[in-house]
Order: sequence, then C-alpha cells, then structure tokens
Amino acid sequence: MNYQWDRDRDTICAVSTPAGTGGVSIIRVSGPQAIVLTKKIAPFLPDKTESHRIYFGSLISLANLPIDEVLVSIFHQGKSFTGEETTEISCHGSPSICEWILQELISCGCRTADRGEFSFRSFMNGRLDLIQAEGVLQLVQSQSRQAAKQGLRQLKGELSKVISKIESDLIYVMANIEAAIDFSTENLEVINRKEMISKLEDINHRIQNLLQTYQQGRWMVEGLRVVFSGAPNVGKSSFFNLLLQEERAIVTSVPGTTRDVVDSTLILDGVRVLLSDTAGIRESNQQELDLAEKIGITRSLESQKDADINLYLFDASSGLSDDDFNNLFKIDQSGLFLLGNKLDKSSLSTLQLKEKVSLQLAQRKFFKNEQELADFIDHRVLFTSTLEHKYRDQVFTLLKEFLKSSQLEDITVISQARHFDNLNRAGVHVEQARLAFEQQAENEFIALDLKASLIAVQEILGKRFDDQVMDQVFRQFCIGK
Repeated sequence: MNYQWDRDRDTICAVSTPAGTGGVSIIRVSGPQAIVLTKKIAPFLPDKTESHRIYFGSLISLANLPIDEVLVSIFHQGKSFTGEETTEISCHGSPSICEWILQELISCGCRTADRGEFSFRSFMNGRLDLIQAEGVLQLVQSQSRQAAKQGLRQLKGELSKVISKIESDLIYVMANIEAAIDFSTENLEVINRKEMISKLEDINHRIQNLLQTYQQGRWMVEGLRVVFSGAPNVGKSSFFNLLLQEERAIVTSVPGTTRDVVDSTLILDGVRVLLSDTAGIRESNQQELDLAEKIGITRSLESQKDADINLYLFDASSGLSDDDFNNLFKIDQSGLFLLGNKLDKSSLSTLQLKEKVSLQLAQRKFFKNEQELADFIDHRVLFTSTLEHKYRDQVFTLLKEFLKSSQLEDITVISQARHFDNLNRAGVHVEQARLAFEQQAENEFIALDLKASLIAVQEILGKRFDDQVMDQVFRQFCIGK
C-alpha cells in the first residue's frame, strides 16, 4: 500500500471494533464529506450538527429499508483523532449489520479505509508525530500491562519530547556552524568551540542513554524471553511444567525426550514472559545421537543465543559437568541463572552445594574476579526440586528481581528497531562531529556529520519520511485504526 495525498481527499470508512459478533460495533467515517455522506443513511441528524455530540436514531438504506437503531458521534474538522471531519456509528455488533452499513456508505461515496489509514491521516494532519502513531499501534497490540503503559506513554508524547529536545540542540549547534561558515571569508571566529564540544557530548550522552533502554523496551512490547536449557534429564521439562502449572511438555526418564523447542507464555508483574523448554544439550558421544536429537540440540543452542534469560539446569546431586561448562561458556552471563535441580537426591546442604559450585566456577575461571563470582553465587544460583511447589515461587522471585533491576516502570524507553537504528546512526555522526571539533577540522566537514545526525533524528519523528517508511509503519495496523 502506498500512502499518497491524492487518496487523502477521499472520505473513508471502516469497522473500528474487532471482527466477530459482539454487543456493539463502531464504524468510523473520516474525510471532508464524512457528515454529509453519513446523513444520507442517518436522516435523523440535524442540518447543523454539534461537535462531540451523540445523536440517536435509525439508519435507513438508500433503498429506504430500516437497517438498525444506532448512536452517531460527531467530530468537526480539527476536533477529531484524524484532524478531519469524522463520524462514528455505534450499531449492534452483528457482522451482517456492519457489512450492510459499510456497503451503504460506499454507495453514498465513501471508500474503504486501508490498514492504519485513520492513524496515517492523523499523522499527516499534524495530530500525531510518527513516534506517537507507533504508540497507538503498540497500545492496540499490547499483550501485557507494561506494554500497554509504554504504548500510552509513547502516545502521550513522552518519547517525542526527548527526541525533539535532541533535535533542537542539534539545530542549535548547526546554526552556529553555519554562521561560522558564513563569516569564514572575513576571518572572524564567531563560534565557541569549547561550548559546541560540550553540547555535542551532552547530546551523545542522551542518545546513548536512550539506546541502552532498547532491550527493556523490547521486553515490554515483545515479552521477556526465558529459556530452560541444560543437559538431558536434569528436569528442564518438569520445571517448565511446574512454572506453568500444567503438563505442557512431555516428561520421561529417557534422555533426549524433548526434541524441539516448546513455547508458552505467562504474565509476571505486568510483563509478558515467553517460556521455552529446549532439548537437552550434550556434546560428548555425538555418534550415539539420532538425527532428530541433533536437530533439537541445534535449535536449543539457537534459543540460548536469542534468550534474555537462560535458566540453566544441572543435576545438584552430581554438580556441573564438562558438558555443562562447554555450554555455559557459550551463554551471555548477563542473563544467566543456574538452577541446581534434583535437590531431593543430594546428601549435601544448600550451603555446601553453593560452595561446591563456587569452587567449580572458580577453577574454570568462569568470572573475571572473585567479586563477580560472589555476586553470581548470591543472586543467580538457586537449588531446587520439582517435587516441591515452593521452588516455583522462588524462581518467579528471581525473575521479578531481574525485571525490577531493569527499572521498567519509570523510564522513557525505545522499543522499535526503527528508533534504535536511527538513534544509533545519529549517535555515530554526533561523535564524529565532536571529534572533528577537537581536531580543528574544517567547519564544512563538521556540518556534514551534523546534517546526517539531524536527518536521522527527524526520521524518527516523521519530519522526514518516504513511502517505504510509511508502508513499514502503517501496514502493521489493523483496518479501522
């Protein structure tokens, strides 16, 4: 779909509520003729309507047949979501009634809306910037409380304000550079280079702070990806079932029972958590494995790389094996937790087991220093048994503390790859401009980097865009929004 201004002169209509049978459905009409065309099937509307008023009456088809008793909400130009003249028809939630009303509106002169076209018009009419439009999409698609809260914050313009301040400061620096270029022929120094360097350092600091929130923002929108991994027969599937409180994964005493990744979801402190049970990983005796198990191991390793949190299980009664360490060195330590399972089969106390694991990790030089090892043992190692329900709560506590440490509640974050890519590009050019200032480079070269960073920031806000960007953003919307 290509968004073009010649189509924006049309009056469009669509069902804005989800498909299917319900108590009420809403049909939205927007465009220069929205009220006039709605009146053709809603004769009860007065000649002079009031904005933000609801009118009750019966819809009558062009063939003079009664359709339904409805409520019609009126929004005058400049006072609606799209910025255009808009009507919203609240009818009974029958798909056949909705289809009939749409057909009548089309016969009157409306056009069926494209995906996201109402939001696109709101953007083009200056009611929303592109970040806010993406906030609408995030709010509609949110599958957890945190995702909804972040979508609403973005819709309200919190991220837009932060990005706009970066844009404003870049323009200030560029204005100084342009002035310096203009006066260069008169051998006048009109720019305070120390001030400009300080300004660019501050701009880049704010950009880097935003970039560092991308992981948290992605958790809010997509969910926190938690993977159960480890050697065969250490209780991954049993623990997976315990957390879900259902027999989701097959459990047997035969090593290699799990051959593929098994996924499920739950909500934890308002965050969507994606749980994945994976095939047991063993690198020794590879010749004994059949093709299916080898494929399962490959997929397990891929899941480990993509995970935000790796819950790595091992047999508490025997400790970490060589295969365990071969695998652990492939996992990002920032999201690693060790679960020593089958505690019920061990003769050692939890304290003794922790000391044993600590010694093994130290001998393998798994951490750079003793402090990192001690912190890991204190906060990332848990001994469990799937025979006792209390360990379910303990694992959830670990995950909650991880989320809490990420400060998801009170920070402005970026969650779209488009934002991350453009901010990253802007940061690179800002840093290059700063270095050029320090090296006393020609102002013309500094201006090129500043211009490139400004373009990247303005693309985030939607002040610079092309059809490809618009398609990428708005084609994700549903029809009617």
